[in-house]
Amino acid sequence: MGLFDYPNSSEMAQRMLDEFTFLGDATEEDWACIRQHVETKQFGAGEKLIRYGEIDTSFFILTEGTVEIVIEQPDGEPHVLSNIPKGSVFGEIAFFDGQPRSATILSRVQGSALKISRQSFETLVESHPKVANMILFDLSRILALRLRWTTVISQHLV
Repeated sequence: MGLFDYPNSSEMAQRMLDEFTFLGDATEEDWACIRQHVETKQFGAGEKLIRYGEIDTSFFILTEGTVEIVIEQPDGEPHVLSNIPKGSVFGEIAFFDGQPRSATILSRVQGSALKISRQSFETLVESHPKVANMILFDLSRILALRLRWTTVISQHLV
């Protein structure tokens, strides 16, 4: 029996996602290295930070606020798939596969995020491989947690 095969598994999966802090083990020195390679983006309530279908291989670390993963329905109404809390990431799928954005990311409140482009990350790899490896490992963990959550949710739909 797996971790998500128990009763209330969808709540467990959601709690794990909510409690995960991206780069939670990073030191101030690690963050100093990261800050040299990022762009800080401030945003207001109602702003679309990522638009479905756009081409951009950057990912974001949410430092303030919360954002929603939104799929726009054919009738134009948005359907919220999930919320992303402060301390997590978004945009990581396009960062890895280079394909168009798979969803829209919408802010409901004012906040900020660190934007890491693929080019900036490649520079970080060359100058600070340990920090870059830490980023890749945590991105992998968040993708795995989100896949587990999606699996649990889809089991409830069948």
